[in-house]
Amino acid sequence: MCGIAGCFNPQSPPDEAFLQNLCRTMRQRGPDAHGTYLDGALGLAHTRLSVIDLDGGAQPMPGGDGRYTLVFNGEIFNFRELRAELEQAGEVFRTKSDTEVLLKLLIREGADCLPRLNGFFAFAFYDSEKKTLLIARDYHGVKPLYYFHLPTGEFGFASRFSTLTLCPGCPEKISLSALAEYLAFQYIPTPATIREDVKKLRPGTAVEFHLETGTMREIDWGAQIRIEPETMSYEDACERVRTLLSGAVKRRLIADVPLGVFLSGGLDSAIVALLAAKHSIAPLECFSIGFDDPRYDESADCKATAAHLAKFAPHGLHHHIRTVQPQDFDLLPKLAAEFGEPYADASMLPSYFLAAFAREHVTVALSGDGADELFGGYERYRAMHILQNLRAFTPGFLWSAAAACLPDSGERSKAGRLKRFLRLGAVSGTGARYDALMSHFAADSIGMIAPDLRSCLNTKRDLPEATELITSLMEDDLHRYLLGDVLTKVDVCSMAASLEVRNPFLDPKVSKFARSLPVEFKIHGNRRKRILGDTFARELPPGLALRRKRGFGVPVAAWFRTVWHDQLRTALLDELPKHWPMFDRTALERLLAEHQTGGKDRSYLLFSLLMLSFQGKNA
Repeated sequence: MCGIAGCFNPQSPPDEAFLQNLCRTMRQRGPDAHGTYLDGALGLAHTRLSVIDLDGGAQPMPGGDGRYTLVFNGEIFNFRELRAELEQAGEVFRTKSDTEVLLKLLIREGADCLPRLNGFFAFAFYDSEKKTLLIARDYHGVKPLYYFHLPTGEFGFASRFSTLTLCPGCPEKISLSALAEYLAFQYIPTPATIREDVKKLRPGTAVEFHLETGTMREIDWGAQIRIEPETMSYEDACERVRTLLSGAVKRRLIADVPLGVFLSGGLDSAIVALLAAKHSIAPLECFSIGFDDPRYDESADCKATAAHLAKFAPHGLHHHIRTVQPQDFDLLPKLAAEFGEPYADASMLPSYFLAAFAREHVTVALSGDGADELFGGYERYRAMHILQNLRAFTPGFLWSAAAACLPDSGERSKAGRLKRFLRLGAVSGTGARYDALMSHFAADSIGMIAPDLRSCLNTKRDLPEATELITSLMEDDLHRYLLGDVLTKVDVCSMAASLEVRNPFLDPKVSKFARSLPVEFKIHGNRRKRILGDTFARELPPGLALRRKRGFGVPVAAWFRTVWHDQLRTALLDELPKHWPMFDRTALERLLAEHQTGGKDRSYLLFSLLMLSFQGKNA
């Protein structure tokens, strides 16, 4: 895994010292090597985490007798098949890396080769003769890529938001709509960023920038990948899921460095570990973390799963588990700096601890990310389906009245979950209702602490078109929540530990097939991820598929009342207003008091504001 960056600015051309500084800011993403490239007003920078062909594959990589240059972050898992095709066509290779395969494909085919790539990536490909720069991002957006393009022709891109902000001309104006969305959802949905004219490149797209004219065009290469409904039987679909997932895991075991698997107490990581154990040519290393708080601790389930899977590992299975103390307040500013722009999913803490723990033993880890969005793993899908049916004959005011009768006891309590469900019933429109479910605060609540943001939250967003509600919700999660929250967290937290994380469920073949399946193959009655549970039932621990999903929750609400109380108060009342003057200090004091007394759980908004206080200088 790597870090890439570059800028084009005729008014303030980059020099070697500037590019070296860009490399320094990306050192955690690529601690093993770095390189730069200059051509007039264009500069490229690259840092490398060596995974495949450790001695070769140095970047920026030249091609075509120096005409072309590539900086690449990611992995192409079908590079061996693509290399064989190229060799048959007469290409000669000097390295064993997937980078050189990508370079030669781009020289031959340009952006037309992108739908053929099985992997995750963000790259920049420069043609010094045509004076064009092509940047691109993988189909699911596993690897990040930020960019800006000014009307005057300046252009910049980077793997890290903070790195990009160092480029001359990088826009600085804060986007109030992005800030409002951040407070509502705890992340900023793609393509927006916290700065108005800085964007995240959309997954499955490329941008071709012409240096001489200062113009650019967007290429939607992902649109070529069509999803057609499958009509096969359930039994045949199970067999197909097994074959595709097995192939996806096997491809992701290709590495010239130590490799392992994240193992939680749930279904998704167990399936990945099972298949990895079968295909691994060495003892499989599995990594889990536990917590002192029994409400969040899955260590017993992890141990049981690992013990069960060991019998399917012909070369053995080593399970590593560590109990962590995620209430390390000093880690928050560090993570805030790594994210660069506002992000506040508190599961970043255990995610980072898991990545750092795994990095002590391996350089690459496989995870189960993407399974919930592709195979129907979230309880909210069924809740939305129930709400849609009940809302058809129950007026909204009755839902509001019923919700008002319950105390505001926090979302993790039974009463809190029921109150939230009833509030959703009062919301009109499917898109607005799903946003209300996914968000933690509505525009009115946000407006209480920052009046200027009251009208900035988009309350009329449409969901992806689909013939069935749950399919539409899963598609929305795939392109919004998974992309903006989950994959962002995994990339930043793993790269902060210099660990590469691979996601077999997001293999293009797996995800395309999963999206083509009928809903009843995924969700049936109270069962979620039905087809995954049935496909691997004989090899997984009994009852594993029926366990309630826990995720990486942490007791932030309690910490704000105890170990983090003093630091939180200083951050919100002293630091936050310095950099974000739109927040009302009196309202912030009231917010703190409401949470401290235990009358209301304000932990989501408080954590978002806390992380924002750390990112004031960067954003």
